[in-house]
Amino acid sequence: MRAIGGFALKGPTLQHRYGKYSGLSAGETSRVRFASSAEVDQWDDLVLQNPDEGTVYRSAANIDGMVLQGYLPVYLIVDNFAVTGFRVNVSAFGSMWVLFGPPVSTTIELLDLKRPLALFARKNGISAVRVRTQIRSDAVGEDLLFDSGLRRVPAWLDDHTVIVDLSGTEDEVFARFKKRARKSIRRAGRAGVTIEQVDATVANCEIMFDMLNATSGGRFSIPNRSASISLFQRFEASNNGQLFFALHEGEIVATAFVATFGPNALYLGAGSLRKEPGEAGECGLGSTGAAYIMQWEIMRWAREQGCVRYDLDGTPSTEHALNPAHPRQGVGQFKTAFSDEIVDYIGAYQISAHPIRGWLMRQVEIVNGRLMVSPGLNRVLGRTARPNPDYVWLNRRWAIPTAAGITRSVRNSLGSLKMLSTHSEQ
Repeated sequence: MRAIGGFALKGPTLQHRYGKYSGLSAGETSRVRFASSAEVDQWDDLVLQNPDEGTVYRSAANIDGMVLQGYLPVYLIVDNFAVTGFRVNVSAFGSMWVLFGPPVSTTIELLDLKRPLALFARKNGISAVRVRTQIRSDAVGEDLLFDSGLRRVPAWLDDHTVIVDLSGTEDEVFARFKKRARKSIRRAGRAGVTIEQVDATVANCEIMFDMLNATSGGRFSIPNRSASISLFQRFEASNNGQLFFALHEGEIVATAFVATFGPNALYLGAGSLRKEPGEAGECGLGSTGAAYIMQWEIMRWAREQGCVRYDLDGTPSTEHALNPAHPRQGVGQFKTAFSDEIVDYIGAYQISAHPIRGWLMRQVEIVNGRLMVSPGLNRVLGRTARPNPDYVWLNRRWAIPTAAGITRSVRNSLGSLKMLSTHSEQ
């Protein structure tokens, strides 16, 4: 049994907390279940055996970090594969599970799990299940999910990213960078920028957090100070994380924390000097090339850890990569200097175990999302509204269906209610 922050994390405890499951057919019961204590104890090994080899976000270290932020982990075995999840309580509408998985590779495989997941969740008092897979974006697949009653929802993870191929020799990896990245790395070396691997002491983590917080400026959410420090230290203690400082003329100008999980490395968080205090959008690194050489040294370190992929975690989509109105356009330009391809995932989808509550959860989220990017409201609050064109879950198709869509939604909801009520009587 593992314990973190006073929470005992073991299979039977979670099963008892969520209630016993019963009333499913033998086939459906075997497809979805809670993990046992023994399986939770070897969670990382199980996740790494999944067809998609898992991600840092599914690892035990990240789970412990989420627990420190107040989230309750859910350990599921779905079709004999380990699936990491978290329970989220939504006022008035019950609870939902947010799953980082299952490890399916096609929308057909995901739809095959819709019924078992919905039934199992319903039996355990859950209103909705949100699944965030590693399936790549596909218009045909998205239409299939929509027609089958699944709806796009906000994801905790970025749906668009750049993944750098670390295979081959060091020279081959470097040669695959764009010219501007190679030039910037060399310029940083001439300018005397140095990169240090430092211990995740409280003092160093404080520096990291302060720079990360200044860089965020409210543009994206980050864990609070104590949770961030605990997360960095948890990854380091498990030998799956490293804190980096970039120094120029004796001053720390940038920080980064990188986590690993099996063959994967993840750019978990970073911060840098701001051009002016309080100006989150204005980087103060100038033309030193510090950010570029930082990434290169991170990749060299990741290769030493046995990683073959490095996820830069978060860019605009391929469709909007060159859109100057995108709030992450500059970030995307920087990250694509290391790899041409932007990886677009299909995103998170909701399976409603309780159709009415699940629908209400989603509508409240849509309304809140629209308010957050409302020009009028942001003028009143004195904020600059920069709508993200990649938030497709806010699009009209997802929020206000046509007459045909309403008919389809009613049909799907009635079908789901019939399916669930039938099985509750068994």
